[in-house]
Amino acid sequence: MSDEPADGQQVEVNITKVVDFYGDQIPAAQGADGEVYVPVRPLFDFLGLNRVGQIQRIKRDPVLSKRTRTLRIDTGGGPQNLICLPLDLLPGWLFGVSQARAAHDLQEKLNRYREEAFRVLWNAFKGDIMPTVPPPTDLTPAQQMLEQARSIYRIAEQQVELERRQNDMANFMRPYVQKTSRQLADHEQRLVSLELRLDPEANITDEQAAELALAVKNVAYAMAGDSPSYGKVYSELYRRYRISGYKNLKRRDFDAALAWLSSWYEDIERKKVQTS
Repeated sequence: MSDEPADGQQVEVNITKVVDFYGDQIPAAQGADGEVYVPVRPLFDFLGLNRVGQIQRIKRDPVLSKRTRTLRIDTGGGPQNLICLPLDLLPGWLFGVSQARAAHDLQEKLNRYREEAFRVLWNAFKGDIMPTVPPPTDLTPAQQMLEQARSIYRIAEQQVELERRQNDMANFMRPYVQKTSRQLADHEQRLVSLELRLDPEANITDEQAAELALAVKNVAYAMAGDSPSYGKVYSELYRRYRISGYKNLKRRDFDAALAWLSSWYEDIERKKVQTS
């Protein structure tokens, strides 16, 4: 495969690994800057995502685009320049992927990536990032305890920094998640409304009821324009469609009812012309 177009700063690679994630072989690398990076192209393929659309989404995002880097990584077909995201931004990108964007049979996999991919990839590199240094053998017991305490302190510092990054990412993603939730709720409401509008067994809408009432009015006015005429037209409408009120007309009968009223109106007008 050819190299991807350079995107972001080029970072030299220190360590490259291929991490098994439920059968998906995810390439990742530690750069010379100490960061762990994950190429995004293999993830697109594993999750059935459109490459062009996802690259554009990353470029549009001010945080993701700012920290995008290009690393030369061998994914099995020889070294290639690949667009990569820092590992700590991987959850943010994953939670920004709409379920609808993933292939239907891969949506459960997307959730698994969201839940576990960061931890699995971090565990694969943490030994290189936080190497265990054996304490010198010539230390006194007190000095050994002090060295152990310092090692624990360093690990705790790194853990605090990792948690800080995760919290920052959670705070960054919260408004996006809330916005997506609102949009999904809105889309669901629209879908329900559309289904109701298309259901032939449902009653006619307010707009259709107004149109039907106008058609009744036209017929009654053509007859005589008085109250008995209105009553006669409505009574015939109720009898014909077995309803107790014009708003109870089924949507499946709406077009037929309008056609019938229109035909009735035309018959009245034609008879007026013939008798004049």
